[in-house]
Amino acid sequence: MKEVRNVTIVGAGTMGHSLAQVFAQGGCNVRLNDLNEDVLSNAMRLIASNLTTQVELGILQKSEPAAILARIRTTPRMEEAGKNADFVIEAILEDVEAKKEIFRSLDGICPPDAILASNTSYLDIFKFVRTRRPEKILITHWFAPPHIIPLVEIVPGPQTALETVESVKAILVRLGKKPMVLAKFLPGFIANRLQSVLRKEVLFLLDNGYATAEQIDEATKASFGLRIPILGLVKRMDYTGLDLTQKLIANRSENPSETQEKSMTIDRLVAEGRLGVKSGSGFYDYGGRSPDDIMKERDIKLFKLREFLRELGELEL
Repeated sequence: MKEVRNVTIVGAGTMGHSLAQVFAQGGCNVRLNDLNEDVLSNAMRLIASNLTTQVELGILQKSEPAAILARIRTTPRMEEAGKNADFVIEAILEDVEAKKEIFRSLDGICPPDAILASNTSYLDIFKFVRTRRPEKILITHWFAPPHIIPLVEIVPGPQTALETVESVKAILVRLGKKPMVLAKFLPGFIANRLQSVLRKEVLFLLDNGYATAEQIDEATKASFGLRIPILGLVKRMDYTGLDLTQKLIANRSENPSETQEKSMTIDRLVAEGRLGVKSGSGFYDYGGRSPDDIMKERDIKLFKLREFLRELGELEL
């Protein structure tokens, strides 16, 4: 299997900065690339803040962040970012033409044995990406924030070599992640397909006035949300009883809502400039707090929950 020492992250935004942090914490040399110098500066600031949070929680020693940050170098030049890479993750916007160009450039810049991965959530890159190394192309789908959430879905293409998959699995395990290999490409993979169904039903309830955002979140956290970390979604059916589950499947009174291409509720909020955490308000008002403060609070709770689940034996890393 290929040993991964030098990692390149293309795109330093929401996912990219956190990906760089993950690999640097794992001892890799990281080149973080983005065309926008301001984005790169902000990425390093966010990484430093994330590491400070881990020190405060006792996850890292006070001396560790400096060494981790030193392993990350930023550059707006892809040639510099990819020239010595063993492993590259593209984490740019979900745009076919942009990804085609990124992979074309990376194929010409990176060493012939470098593995090239996409963090796409739903695009079938194997249908449009053209390189001289199809056996070294695959998808690694991470979840925000990558420096906390363990799961990484690995999706090989029709020509991806088993050695490539095993090399990526090995590095992810070394980083303390939970790699899950899918047999083949499917839009949304596992977790996003499940989240998509929930999102559709949430917007159906909101758009038709059945419940408020607060009611939906409280109902989620106080019911099945509490069970999911312990039972998941499939084991829960064993506890329900498969004979009863069989009858529930036949119940036609709870037919799923039809898929809609837009949501009146989302359209209204966006028109009002309520874009979520990044604008200070969305479904909820965050009281003038900065996005950094809001996300730090989220991260602390996620770290504590992750550790608690590990202690219970419900999360193996």
